[in-house]
Amino acid sequence: MRNRKPLLLLALLMTTGAAGLAVAADTPTAPAAPARAKLDTNGDGFVDRTEAVKAPRLAEKFDSLDTNKDGKLSREEMPRWQGKRHGRGPGGGHERMEKLDANKDGRISREEAKADPRLAERFDKMDVNKDGYLDKTDRELGMKQHRDAWFAAADTNKDGQLSKAEFDAAKSPFAGKRGDKSPR
Repeated sequence: MRNRKPLLLLALLMTTGAAGLAVAADTPTAPAAPARAKLDTNGDGFVDRTEAVKAPRLAEKFDSLDTNKDGKLSREEMPRWQGKRHGRGPGGGHERMEKLDANKDGRISREEAKADPRLAERFDKMDVNKDGYLDKTDRELGMKQHRDAWFAAADTNKDGQLSKAEFDAAKSPFAGKRGDKSPR
């Protein structure tokens, strides 16, 4: 079988939905500066309640985010979900997983997962290596399985390579379930 890595890398780089690549990052990132800059109309480095009105989701959560109760959101208080869909990616699911990791060993046991009913329900599927824990290895293996399955489906002539026509006809692995058949 020929080496698929260069073509797969090209396919990943050509997609603009970088959710799959973002999941690989282990550390949370700061909120997008341009989004914060757009909200910070007076340029003081903070987003106050009147500025937050432009972002309804932010305004709705303003009081809970303003941890020091000074009436403005600092960089540290700004939600890390800004610019992400449904809390996925660094700062979204990662922080939630850190909270579930009660013993702080860097992985989620079946017992720890019970604190989140949705996670507990999907635990067996997410535990790709079947070691009884959810961790970075499971995430990486799951992403690899997803990429390999996408590649196998896209490689219609089964030659181990993707032609431009095969790539263009394939659904992007990051397009989600919306039925979008074109790479983003």
